[in-house]
Amino acid sequence: MSSARLERWIERKFRLRHVELVAELYDSRSILKAARRLNLTQPTLSKALQDVEATLGLTLFERTNRGLSPTAYGEIFARHAKIVLAQLRHAAEELESLRVGYSGKVTVGTLLAASASILPDAIARLKKERPGVTVSVVVGTYDILMPSLLAGDLDMVLGRLPEEGRKRELLYEEFYAEPICLVTRPGHPLLRRRRLGLRDLVNEAWLLPLPETALRRQVERAFLEANAPVPRNVIESVSMLTNRVLLRKSDCIGVMPYHVALDDIEQGLLSILPVKLKSIETPVGAILRAPGELPPAAAALFEYLRLAAKDVPSARL
Repeated sequence: MSSARLERWIERKFRLRHVELVAELYDSRSILKAARRLNLTQPTLSKALQDVEATLGLTLFERTNRGLSPTAYGEIFARHAKIVLAQLRHAAEELESLRVGYSGKVTVGTLLAASASILPDAIARLKKERPGVTVSVVVGTYDILMPSLLAGDLDMVLGRLPEEGRKRELLYEEFYAEPICLVTRPGHPLLRRRRLGLRDLVNEAWLLPLPETALRRQVERAFLEANAPVPRNVIESVSMLTNRVLLRKSDCIGVMPYHVALDDIEQGLLSILPVKLKSIETPVGAILRAPGELPPAAAALFEYLRLAAKDVPSARL
């Protein structure tokens, strides 16, 4: 099918049911599961998919013994289908908010830097004003959250903004600069040292973020800039609960955004090692798809995030 014919077919004959069908098949990877969720019979769903593929002249899914596997065409079609459905959900939320007052749902992806600082404060403020809004928080790494944001599954992503590889279709708003600190349990032998540098810590046990995270790459770069080898005795984790317990029960050295560690430091549960990491200070902020795309509840949360960021205390390093 030519590009012009394809556009005419989408404009005149393409139906919302086609969008739901492709998106559901992409998510479930199964005719049976998708049919159940769409309340259709398997033959009806199979026939509908065949009709769509025949009209497009493209194969969207490969049929295998394990179920469905999206082709390159299917990946593109499903991505746009999910965005269309997300926009319709936003429209429904806005209409419902207008009809009955404050309601809706906000889905936020968060990286470590924002999860323990501005996000809880902003959510508390939002719920006080709009108790009918449901807030869903998804914790993950940058490489996991970005595809979900682009697909419309997330309203925004909060955390350390990337230094490189920013996408043109996304907006990046900086809230504040977040310094990084090295933390240990109180009473750690290294805390008695007056002078301490990264070269003194190479052979210590370390608790670090995953290799694919920006923070991990920055830490490794800091060692190289200090003419020191990267530590080999490493535990890799982005689980805050696991990390806090490990740091308190071992002699591991942890790497944390200052405001994430601040509560534990003030309560005497963790201590900061006297090692300067000025080169590891990157902006914390929000990543959005495009201006005007946020539904009302998400837009309200975004404004509260801006207010919470203004109240973030200065680092005392």
